[in-house]
Amino acid sequence: MRHGTGAVELITAFVAAVAGGLALTTPISLAWARGTATLEMQLLAHNMPRATAIGFIVAVIAAVFTYTADSAVVAWLVALFGTVVLLINHLLGRSFSNLAPLTTLNDIDSLAGGMLLGGLMTAAQRHMVLAGAATLGALTSIVIGDLSVPGIGHPSAPEVPAGVVTDSPPLWLLWPTAALVLMCAVLNRHRRREAVIAVELPLRPIVAVLLTMLITLGSSEWLVSRGSTLFEVLLVAAITVVTVLAAALLLPGRDGVIVALSAAIAAVGGAIVATALSGWTVPLLIGATVGGMMLGMSRPMPLAGLAATAVLGAFAAATARPEGQTPAATLTGCMAIALITGYCFGTAQPIRSPSKVLALSLLFVPGVVVVLQGRIFGGELDIPRGYANPDRLLAMVPGLTAILITGGCTLVVLLLHRLRSEESEAEPAEATR
Repeated sequence: MRHGTGAVELITAFVAAVAGGLALTTPISLAWARGTATLEMQLLAHNMPRATAIGFIVAVIAAVFTYTADSAVVAWLVALFGTVVLLINHLLGRSFSNLAPLTTLNDIDSLAGGMLLGGLMTAAQRHMVLAGAATLGALTSIVIGDLSVPGIGHPSAPEVPAGVVTDSPPLWLLWPTAALVLMCAVLNRHRRREAVIAVELPLRPIVAVLLTMLITLGSSEWLVSRGSTLFEVLLVAAITVVTVLAAALLLPGRDGVIVALSAAIAAVGGAIVATALSGWTVPLLIGATVGGMMLGMSRPMPLAGLAATAVLGAFAAATARPEGQTPAATLTGCMAIALITGYCFGTAQPIRSPSKVLALSLLFVPGVVVVLQGRIFGGELDIPRGYANPDRLLAMVPGLTAILITGGCTLVVLLLHRLRSEESEAEPAEATR
């Protein structure tokens, strides 16, 4: 029975994380938008990054509450509530899409997905294998969310079924997710951890996520509205590093290491993945992520992960072209970023679930490098025409910016290792185990 319970929880951790991540990556079903006015679609596209940020704020709050409650069944019940709201929203969304604005349904989807992800991360945090499955599911949702729709992407790639992309998360995924989370809640109704129950709600992780989300989105939108000169790009990159440092210092112990690693990964990933992915790359990317996580858990070296991230940023800058990267360079970069992401999330295991949720949020919410690529906001970078090849320099700017951010994150990790000793984490780690 114990082995059966573990298998159910393992499957649930992965599947539910995929569903919650998809609700935040693609916050509303595009199938509902048929016949929608162009203005409403533009408002929906403009609102999506903000809705994702708000969803992750809810996810961190849910993770803080469930971690403080110190009860496995509470964490599973919070995840179940988010799943049920997602399911209801997708069941009734088509009927109400003509009455309620798409942005409202979008916000509901993001809030529910955040609650699901926050409760799930706490429920899975009590065991390393479960935590790894939940993390892998969240990272997988990013890959699936970047899938190309039929007719878009690599011309030789087999097309992805439209329902996977335009109805995300699909109902065929939400129904079993709800059943599995309910089963886990029932199986864990009598399970409690042995740690002492805290009576106060920790506010520092909540302040950290508020600071990170507000500054990340605010600086990105400011960068677009200002026209994006080189000086402004450097300014926003510096603000990004300072924000990561502040968030890392707000988190307990060395939990901020994973936040710094995630910020570097997000920057380099924005420089690599400049186009939508194709379906045939999904198994390869998931396999690379799993291999990286296993390597990271067996050989934990955060600085090695940052060094690999910087090398990948240099690769992105070296292979950048005005007309876009070649398919071979894009595939190589995607495989490398999946491997490095898995390694970093395997090598830096935060003690508290809110810290991991905050780290994941940096991979979902568009930052400065994504703005430079024009994938979300779409802005033009003002390059002085005095350079010999301004178009080439323009194409290299995202990769060079990612290298600068990675260097700043390296300094953050070194500072954390100097200020926060391992002894300060011994007691919470023992309680978690």
